Amino acid sequence: MAIDFKGLVLKGLYGRWRGAAPTEAGYSILLPFPEDMPFLLQYALEGLKRLDLANCRQILVVGDGVGGDPPAFRALIRAADDPRIELVEPAAIDRLVVPKLRNVGSSLHWLAIVRGTAAARADTIFLHDSDSFFLEAEGLERQYREFAERGMLTLGVTARWDPIFRQAGFEMPGTWEMMYSTRWARSHSPMLHKGRLMPTRFGPHVFDTMLYPQFLDSGTGKVGVMANPPRFVHFNGTIVTYRVFREGRAGGVVDELFRLLLLAILADLIPSGDGARVVPTVAELARGLDDPSAPVTYGSQVATQEFPIFRRMIGELCEAPIMRGDRARRIEGLMRPFDDHFATRPADPTLGSLVGQRTAALG
Repeated sequence: MAIDFKGLVLKGLYGRWRGAAPTEAGYSILLPFPEDMPFLLQYALEGLKRLDLANCRQILVVGDGVGGDPPAFRALIRAADDPRIELVEPAAIDRLVVPKLRNVGSSLHWLAIVRGTAAARADTIFLHDSDSFFLEAEGLERQYREFAERGMLTLGVTARWDPIFRQAGFEMPGTWEMMYSTRWARSHSPMLHKGRLMPTRFGPHVFDTMLYPQFLDSGTGKVGVMANPPRFVHFNGTIVTYRVFREGRAGGVVDELFRLLLLAILADLIPSGDGARVVPTVAELARGLDDPSAPVTYGSQVATQEFPIFRRMIGELCEAPIMRGDRARRIEGLMRPFDDHFATRPADPTLGSLVGQRTAALG
């Protein structure tokens, strides 16, 4: 039998929890973010300022270790002017080890969750994705009240698509916008929270981040999904799509879910002070509507079917408190070349989404 050297190294580094157990009632907000896109952190912090956070004790900003500019993050935190915000920087060993792993994007997200959970002081944690935007000011407090009143271990807003969970007879919450018990998370090894292939009574299954411990504890009845979740818009798969793009895959990228377009829009709205960008501009992406040689293109049937779905989500994004007004008008203007292009290429209503439930797996 081959020895799993990487697994042994990870177990040695992350096999147990460090830091003190939680000591405060209420919740900590855990905000992992890609360090090379600080504008996403700015949107997230702006969004939190518009919410009722009466029971929030701590806001943990956790970089993914890709290699950003910590002074810039600290400047954004200072500008947010909330003493609850803390920056949790990856350790030097994190930056060394994680890029060598398979599925780097998933591994980065897992490690940010581990670091944030270890730093949490509150007995509950809310995991907020950087590609998700709040539409309801009272929603987070409402989710926390339901979590506490039902005595949940985890409480999500959207069910996972995986057939194995339906086969087991319960709804598994997607990790995004999920509340979870800090003590529950720490009752399982950090390694069990890492996405990987695991055995089950239904056969082996690849579990995404944090799903296997929930699967183990599903029989408690304390793992579930809200029947009436807060209103939000979540662009699943944005960071994964971005990482693929940054890897420079040969032949270019078909942005069939329009996630690079989303990032381009968000970056256009908040240009960096030095003009540096890690994603193309919207104008540069629009070239790929008709030019098949462009680095990013949209000429697939999947893109045609998915555009109305993405366009509806963009409309919801414009309703977010941080986007209303001038930003919403600018978003509509930036979308015009894409609206005009797909107006002559309507989706087939009999086909629906050609991606289907796959987007639920992207996180």
